Amino acid sequence: MLTKETIMQIATSEANAGDFPKVVQGFKAAGVTKYEYIVATGMYVFYDAEGAKVEAQLNGIPKEVAAESSVDAITDAIKQAQAGKVDFEKFCALAGQAGVPYWHADLVEMLVTYKDRNDAVLKAEPIPNKKVQ
Repeated sequence: MLTKETIMQIATSEANAGDFPKVVQGFKAAGVTKYEYIVATGMYVFYDAEGAKVEAQLNGIPKEVAAESSVDAITDAIKQAQAGKVDFEKFCALAGQAGVPYWHADLVEMLVTYKDRNDAVLKAEPIPNKKVQ
């Protein structure tokens, strides 16, 4: 059963944005199949296979979202995160500056899709499937 407490414990295990694969493994083990992160509110919406939905603030901090979207800016933000150069809060700020109001993470397909204000795909990025030691 999906609970806020379980999700909170997993989400706060991330030291920097480079730890994302470890967090994804934790979410999957808890039964999460997909989630969305809303940049302007800092809210997550998690879903499991049965359609249960859990909304949570967790480690999210609301960030302003630029009116204009930039594929180059979100691509650069993703690269910084994957290299472990930014923490989650900084990544959210960079996503907002890139005009990304939310992203959708599909933990079955292992794909994160960054959307613009018109719900068009700006960037789709495979989730690294690194095994945690």
